[in-house]
Amino acid sequence: MTDEDQVSTPLEGVDIESGELDDTERERVREALTSETNIRRNEGVQTVARLSEEDPSAVRPLVDDLLALLDDERTTIAQQAGTALLAVARDHPETLADDVSPVFALVEHEANALELLGTQILVQVVLERPEAVAPHLDRIAGVLKGRSPAYERGEGIDMVDDEEARQTMLEHDKQEHQLLIQSQGRLANVITAAAEGAPEAAADHVDALVALFDTPDVTVVGAAVDAVGEIAQADPDAAGGAYDALVACLNHDRETVRARAVRALGHLGDDRAVDPLEDLARVEDDEDLADLAAETAAFLDEQ
Repeated sequence: MTDEDQVSTPLEGVDIESGELDDTERERVREALTSETNIRRNEGVQTVARLSEEDPSAVRPLVDDLLALLDDERTTIAQQAGTALLAVARDHPETLADDVSPVFALVEHEANALELLGTQILVQVVLERPEAVAPHLDRIAGVLKGRSPAYERGEGIDMVDDEEARQTMLEHDKQEHQLLIQSQGRLANVITAAAEGAPEAAADHVDALVALFDTPDVTVVGAAVDAVGEIAQADPDAAGGAYDALVACLNHDRETVRARAVRALGHLGDDRAVDPLEDLARVEDDEDLADLAAETAAFLDEQ
């Protein structure tokens, strides 16, 4: 049996239940986290994950070591490192705000559970330090581009003859899909929060946001439109390139997207939108949205 196959346990000589590490214990943990041996890294990260449950503050000196493990070749190590970092992010989001780029090793991971874990970390950071996340909107958009919220049965499930095995696979497939949906919804919220809190930093990513306007997930589309609207409110010139795409959204089949596009066009302040907004006001079935479109058209016409 190789050391990778052995069942690892938290490090001996480290008192987890005390909720803190002395200098000697901290160095022992750090040595394990940076070890070239899989089982040693696993021991170290298990220790830190358990410590984070007791007191996330005690993990803060080890944040850089944990970030380095997010792209570890063993997903169990990456997941436990991410779990510890999420505990830190919930209590001390500023600890991760200097550079969140390592977190994208999780956000962009092919395993849905790890993507969701990375997304949860970003949520905590963006709520307190949106300027730390806004420069990464291109990468977030890259994860979300083209994704549908619709469930599609995984390949191969129907080829399994055993009914019990097929049902087990189907249940697992549906659970994986739910993880993906949760991640998409949270990432959509991250987009909006980053643009709202740091529109100047988000302004460099208007093209990536516009590219999400035709994504099948309406939640993502609405978040991207809102984000462009936030940028336009802060700096209309920075969002000027989104004009045509926002006008196209006035014809979207979902009312929520049309309403968001109306508001974003109002923030953009481009009087070319007067006619498209008046057209929407004439044909829109929802009275509130029709009124909003008309009021926005009148506002732009007076500028």
